[in-house]
Amino acid sequence: MKIRIEKIIANFLNISRNDCKKVLKEGRVSVNSQIITKPILVDYNADLIEIDFQKVDYKEKQYFIFNKPSGFITANFDNNYQTIFDIINLNPKNFFAYGRLDKDTEGLLIISNDGKLGHQIMNSKKDIAKKYYFEINKNFDDKIKNHYPKPILISNNYLVKKYKFEFITPNSGFLTIYEGKFHQIKEMLNFFNFEVTYLKRVSIGNLKLDKNLKIGEIKEVSYQEILQIINK
Repeated sequence: MKIRIEKIIANFLNISRNDCKKVLKEGRVSVNSQIITKPILVDYNADLIEIDFQKVDYKEKQYFIFNKPSGFITANFDNNYQTIFDIINLNPKNFFAYGRLDKDTEGLLIISNDGKLGHQIMNSKKDIAKKYYFEINKNFDDKIKNHYPKPILISNNYLVKKYKFEFITPNSGFLTIYEGKFHQIKEMLNFFNFEVTYLKRVSIGNLKLDKNLKIGEIKEVSYQEILQIINK
């Protein structure tokens, strides 16, 4: 498949398309061992493409899992807060996150440049489970244990009917939800007068956060692995 060389340069160097022209003029790009200084079409499956003497293995679509740290918002650009793209080496003009996590929430985020699959996942009519580990400001009481699994009322008179609690310690556990309402986990626990002190997403569908992936680290995964989100 032939595409413009600027797209490959931009992806490899994490720069804008305009800056790619400068890279070409500087003679830093070669195709099949021939230096090129002007935009051309290349076949990334057949042509040998090198930038700064490094071979480029270009992929049209890429998928990453990111262990998001607290303190960063899930956005491509923001004038007031640091975003996830301030700490990962991906171009925010080309990549985006599948869904969001609050600024103070850690854990699993999917980042890709595959908009079609992202739309399919985020607008899926399937009940995609999202599992979170949480800690609260005081111990569980009989109110929450006696209420479960009855519906929980949150903002805008929305009734959460499907969810799953797993109690681990007197003040921590897992909560699995199947929607993505604003501050949903916090509001569900606030319904029982608990305040969330720590929150981390550990899985989406059948895709689990890699236990070896440290906070702030990112890892490339396959298309098939991402499909675990919607394949039950």
